[in-house]
Amino acid sequence: MIAYAPYLILLLPLFSAAAIRFFLHPFPRISVSLSTVACLGSFLGALTLLILGTPEGGMSAPTIPWVELGTWKAGFGLLGDPLARMMAVVVSGIALLVHIYSIGYLAHDSSRSRFFAELSLFVFSMLGIVYADNLVTMFIFWELVGLSSYLLIGFWMDRPAAGAAANKAFLVNRIGDFGFILGILGTWSLFGTFQFSDLSSRVASSPGGWVVTAVGLALFCGCLGKSAQFPLHVWLPDSMEGPTPVSSLLHAATMVVAGVYMLIRVLPVLALSQVTMTTIAWIGGLMTLLPALIACQQDDIKRILAYSTLSEIAYMVMAVGLGVPGAAMYHLTTHAFFKCLLFLAAGSAIHGCHDEQDIWKMGGLGKRMPFTALVTILGTVALCGIPPVSGFWSKDEIFTATAHHPGLAAVSMAAGFFTSFFMLRMILVAFGGEPRSEGARHAHEGTFSMIAPMFILAVFSVLGGLLPVDSFLGGAKEEHHASWTLWISLVVALAGFVPAYHFYRHAIREPLSLNILRQKFYVDEFYQIVLVASQDGLGRLADAFEGWVVRGFVVRGSGVIARAAGQGLRLVQCGQVQAYAAVFILGVLLLMGWILRVGGVK
Repeated sequence: MIAYAPYLILLLPLFSAAAIRFFLHPFPRISVSLSTVACLGSFLGALTLLILGTPEGGMSAPTIPWVELGTWKAGFGLLGDPLARMMAVVVSGIALLVHIYSIGYLAHDSSRSRFFAELSLFVFSMLGIVYADNLVTMFIFWELVGLSSYLLIGFWMDRPAAGAAANKAFLVNRIGDFGFILGILGTWSLFGTFQFSDLSSRVASSPGGWVVTAVGLALFCGCLGKSAQFPLHVWLPDSMEGPTPVSSLLHAATMVVAGVYMLIRVLPVLALSQVTMTTIAWIGGLMTLLPALIACQQDDIKRILAYSTLSEIAYMVMAVGLGVPGAAMYHLTTHAFFKCLLFLAAGSAIHGCHDEQDIWKMGGLGKRMPFTALVTILGTVALCGIPPVSGFWSKDEIFTATAHHPGLAAVSMAAGFFTSFFMLRMILVAFGGEPRSEGARHAHEGTFSMIAPMFILAVFSVLGGLLPVDSFLGGAKEEHHASWTLWISLVVALAGFVPAYHFYRHAIREPLSLNILRQKFYVDEFYQIVLVASQDGLGRLADAFEGWVVRGFVVRGSGVIARAAGQGLRLVQCGQVQAYAAVFILGVLLLMGWILRVGGVK
């Protein structure tokens, strides 16, 4: 029976989503309860599998036959190895806390039945990625995650910005997914398998070369989309238009880390090419810094955290490129705790300020919402990698891996400096000083269902570094005292607090004005000109071609020619015998003249 446990864990949220959407939609309280209980069941099941399993053992579920075309076979199977079991606990655990938080956050929303149905669909899709035992199965759930995130980001249908953000996320991810498809096909072509368990043995006979590099980079394209890495990172900040619980779920341990999880699964293929690994490491390294700089000039509290997520995911991507997937998974786990906490705390501040998201229209929240302020500080300390909280231990393992790569070490540590800067800026402006709006003056803590998940996440944000994630996945923590990167990264992170405190401790308006950061390095504008505007120009050209050439010349022109020919024939068919006789005689004379000319008669 336990062999089929992954199927039960996976299907519970799907049954919940279907039941709510088709039968329970008019009953929001029942819908909310069913979705939460289903997620609880998945979490308890995943936790049971994690406890019963061993770090070395696997508990894969039986494979269901699916497609067989000659030598090409694709089955539907689920993995139960240590990596899948650990990831399933993280995903379902975070999802459960978001469910509980959403009960209070959306208590008065008339569409909460639809929200919880879509939330259940998202959990089902993400667990499918986690448990998938081959690339084809993973890709199916990969697309389902894209669909469910599209629905959740655009949940508030009366907001045009939410619809635009959902469309942007969906379309940008299609670009990355196209590359991912090519990578999946290339993997089959080179190694003759889609199974993750077979990749390690099959790659040993690979000839290497540019083909392997191309396949590895194509697989990486899937990560660029889902995990929002450059140049496909532009969708993630806009996804903040969705409800805050959605932001927390997407950014903490689900959609945006799916790309990192996929890279770890296909690492045997990626590791065949040093070019591929170096590309992954440097894109990750540069993306630790780029969003951290942009966040320094953002005013929306959720967008600040969104750019922070881009930076933290980049640390994980860089770790994979450096060949230390255990460190990436370790940081993925701790990041799930403190980033989910920070988003829920931001949602609490927004909820308490009556839906205000601009930090310059908050202020004084530390006195009115002391619990939210406290957990925000704890989450910030973890995010910035300050000891002894969880983020310190996981980040230091990544910094240790950069010890022999000075360029990556410098870039990623600079990102740590700016992370400390913009997080303290956010805290001082939003929670310090005096209220700067009516909403802030009447701010208040949320309900118990909002506070309880934040308390649990705060505990894990502090103590999560003690979890044996790395050793469970077959690795061992680095000797931190032996790493020079430990001390440098710590000093740099602490140094970031100094200018933030200097500029923002008494600020009532933005004292710094760096338009290039506020405009996000003009990447969106570049895409607007190069891609959107050029596409619109091609569309207008195609419309003109269709109007003038197709409709004007081909369709209407052929009609005019046919009409003119008909009119000419009409003149010939006049109905007079004399005219017909004259034409006949003229024809005979012309024919005789041609015969005589051809026959040589002069």
